Amino acid sequence: MRVFLLLTVLLFGLNSNAQKKIDCSLQTKEYQEFLSIKNFEEAFGPWEFVAKNCPTQSESLYLEGVKIIQYKIDNAKNEEEKETSVRQLMKLYDQYHKNFLNSIEDYEVYKAMALFDNSIDSKDEVFQLLDNGINSSLNKVTSGNAIFNYFKLLTEKNKNGDKSVTNDKVIEKYTLLNNRIVTLNETNPAEKETYVAASRAINAIADNFLTCDVLTEYYEKKLAQNQENAAWLEASLNVMYEKCAATPIFLTLAEKYYALKVSAQSANYFATALLKNRKFDEAKKYFLESANLEKNTSSKATKYYTLATGIYSNDKPKAKEFLLKSIEFNPKLGKAYLFLAQLYANSASDCAKTDFEKKAVYYLATQTVKKASVADEVLKTNVAMFVKDFSKESLSESDISNAKMNGKTMTIGCWINEKITFPSK
Repeated sequence: MRVFLLLTVLLFGLNSNAQKKIDCSLQTKEYQEFLSIKNFEEAFGPWEFVAKNCPTQSESLYLEGVKIIQYKIDNAKNEEEKETSVRQLMKLYDQYHKNFLNSIEDYEVYKAMALFDNSIDSKDEVFQLLDNGINSSLNKVTSGNAIFNYFKLLTEKNKNGDKSVTNDKVIEKYTLLNNRIVTLNETNPAEKETYVAASRAINAIADNFLTCDVLTEYYEKKLAQNQENAAWLEASLNVMYEKCAATPIFLTLAEKYYALKVSAQSANYFATALLKNRKFDEAKKYFLESANLEKNTSSKATKYYTLATGIYSNDKPKAKEFLLKSIEFNPKLGKAYLFLAQLYANSASDCAKTDFEKKAVYYLATQTVKKASVADEVLKTNVAMFVKDFSKESLSESDISNAKMNGKTMTIGCWINEKITFPSK
C-alpha cells in the first residue's frame, strides 16, 4: 500500500511538472506573439507568468523581459510608477544573473545603468553598483558609457574629499579603465565610435589630475610589486603613452613589458620610448619588429607607412620598401602612392643622367600618383594637384615620339629601379 501511495505521489508530481512546462510554453508563445507586433503592454502578463514559474527556461526570457519592462518605464504615468518599473528591471537582472551566471557576470553594472539611463536620482547607489560590478567583472563590461560614468563619479568623490577615494585609487582605476577601453576598441570595431568617445571623455576628466609628475610618482611607487605583471605593465603604458612617453619611467616600463611579452604592442612601446630618448638606431629595430609582428592587416599597413614616412623618410630605398609593404597589406592606402610619387619626383635630378631620363622620372611619378585616387577616391583633389605639378616636368607625347620610345620599355636605375612602358602611337 505504501509503495502504491509513493508511486501515486511521484506520478502526480511528474504530471504537475509536465503541466507547468506546458503552461509556460503556451504563455511564452503568447507573449512572443505580442512582441512580434510590438504590443509590449499585452506581452507583460504572460511574460511575467513565465518569469515567475519557469525562470530557467531560456536566456531570451530575460532579454525580452528587458524590452518589455523598459516599455513600462518609458510609458510610466509618473515618477513613482517609473521608479517602480526600474526597480523591477533591476530585480530582473538579479534573476538573470542567478540563473545564467556566465552570461551576465557584470549584472550590477546593468543595474546601475538602469538607474542612470532612466534618470533615477540615486547617485550613491549607482556608484556602489558600478564599483562592485567593475571591480568584480571589468573584463566582461562592454558599456563605454558605464565605464565613463564610473570614472566621473569616482573623481567627483575624490574631489569632494571622500577619504576612501585616494589619488592612488583614482590612478589605479584610470589605468584599468583606460586599458579596458583600448581592448574594447580593438575587439569591437563596430562600436569604435562609442569607445573613442568614452576614451576622450575619460581623458578630458583625467587631464588636469593625471599629470606626468603624478603618474611618474605613482608608477615608480608601484613598479617593484608589479614588474613581473605583464597585464599591469601593459595597462600602465597605455595610460602614459600619449603624454609621458619621454619620461624615464615609461622607458623602464616598456623595457620590462617587452622582456616579459614580445608582441607588436610591446615592441611599439619600447620603440617609442627609445625614440623619445633619442636612441634612434635601437628605435628603428623595434618599430620594424612591431610592424612585422602585427597581425591586423590594416594596422600592419599603417605601421609600415609610418616607418616609411617617419623613421626611414631619409632612406629612400627603405622608404620605398615599406611603402610597397603598406600597399600590399592595405591596397586602399592611397596616401602611400602619394608619398612614393613624391620620393620619385624629389630624386629626378639624382637618378637621371640625361634630360629625357629626368623627365621620365617625373613621368613615373605622375603614373604613380594617379594610383592614389584609384585606391582612395577621397584623394582625388590631392592627386589632381600633384599631376598638374609633375606634368610640367614630365615627358610629353612629342618627347616620347622624338626619342622613338613609343611602345618601348625603359628602366630607371638608381634606388628607384622601376621600368616604364610608354604607350604606342
